[in-house]
Amino acid sequence: MKVFAAVILCILIAHEAKAQYSRCMNPNQTPGLCVLINECQTLYSVLKRATLTDQEKSFIKSSACGRGRNNQPYVCCTQDTGYVRTQRQDPTFPDYGGFGGDWVDERPQSFAFPRQERRPWSFGNQPDTSRTPFRKSSTGDGSNLLPQPPSCGGVAIRNRIYDGQDTDVNEFPWMVLLEYRRRSGNGVSTACAGSLINQRYVLTAAHCLTGRIEREIGTLVSVRLGEHDTRTAVDCPPGGGSCSPEVQRLGFEEVRVHERYSEKASNQVHDIGLIRLERNVRYSDNIQPICLPSSVGPESRQSGQQFTVAGWGRTLKMARSAVKQKVTVNYVDPAKCRQRFSQIKVNVEPTQLCAGGQFRQDSCDGDSGGPLMRFRGETWVLEGIVSFGYKCGLKDWPGVYTNVAAYDIWIRQNVRA
Repeated sequence: MKVFAAVILCILIAHEAKAQYSRCMNPNQTPGLCVLINECQTLYSVLKRATLTDQEKSFIKSSACGRGRNNQPYVCCTQDTGYVRTQRQDPTFPDYGGFGGDWVDERPQSFAFPRQERRPWSFGNQPDTSRTPFRKSSTGDGSNLLPQPPSCGGVAIRNRIYDGQDTDVNEFPWMVLLEYRRRSGNGVSTACAGSLINQRYVLTAAHCLTGRIEREIGTLVSVRLGEHDTRTAVDCPPGGGSCSPEVQRLGFEEVRVHERYSEKASNQVHDIGLIRLERNVRYSDNIQPICLPSSVGPESRQSGQQFTVAGWGRTLKMARSAVKQKVTVNYVDPAKCRQRFSQIKVNVEPTQLCAGGQFRQDSCDGDSGGPLMRFRGETWVLEGIVSFGYKCGLKDWPGVYTNVAAYDIWIRQNVRA
């Protein structure tokens, strides 16, 4: 398997370079995005298998779309894990190393992901979405439904998380609070956050939508948009000036949890979910969408690179903050993060990213589902989703976030007009 993987990587690298996150077509003529192979959860999971069929090997080779810095291989990433219809090999595509061969009129089977059975770490079971199943977008990949700069990620006019500081009114206007009906039946409670990505959809963590959170707190009932200080109906700058518009509270039509998420997975991989609101939201000074990574293009990550995480979760002094907080955290090298979490037998995957590890500066309880952001050029970009960590604010223990770029295809294929 290791020899095959090395051969595949060499073949992928040999293809002509192509810009990361550019449009591409996979061997099934399904539209996708050209990404690093370890950011493409579908093909990377196939590549990691102990044994692969000839058709799976051929499909991965045929999915090559370029190379990045240091000759890192790129693939055309979609939800496909293999050929989905009868294929005839393209005679112009060479047969490398005996893999693939000449085959005609075969119907290879798509790879089926096994369900992982691991010890619990956080929330999550599949919700019942049978009321109104998600339908695909009219374009097949949701490209026309997600905003592009400058329609997303805009800076507020004025420019506590764990040891964080108060945000300005209208700062990070894409942030939302999720409201749950308490199991006791006594009112609602807020327990998670999320990010508005267009007029109809909120992106959050899977564990905020299903599993333990439903058992211990209650069921999701509504989404609160445009919030800053939960104690006031209308938020105004402390030094005077224009107050923000009134908060909007919306119900939802349906939720979608990533089909491979399991609360039994110790590493909480695929901790991502979508909320389809009951109607389109009205944009205002305090309600705007954030940009996804694919809308602004690639950026190489380096240790120490700064991100911002925000939310209404635990602070040094209280279990919940009434005012939206923010804190700056540094990107942590994946190898260093994997090594740290291996000490507690948690395997951090390439579809996750790590940031933080400074004493008393971290996301914490109640921040789940909220955004890990980076300001790129003139736009705020949603780089990660708060997923889990080892306690809060411990030195050399970074937080683990769902890597949004790795799920771009999944997002686009699960939003609809």
